[in-house]
Amino acid sequence: MIKTLKISALVAVALTLGACNTIAGLGQDLQNLGRTIDKSATSNNPNKDSGSSGVVVTPIK
Repeated sequence: MIKTLKISALVAVALTLGACNTIAGLGQDLQNLGRTIDKSATSNNPNKDSGSSGVVVTPIK
């Protein structure tokens, strides 16, 4: 009984550590994708000022 519990705990810890690396890698991939999309959007927009902060202000009439 104790041996089975120890083995189960060891397997659970191993799976949890593997999942942490997977989730961290997914987060990094999504960040890189976001940076690539942002660079692509800013380089393809000829109307954007180089000193702009990315905020669009629309005047109210």
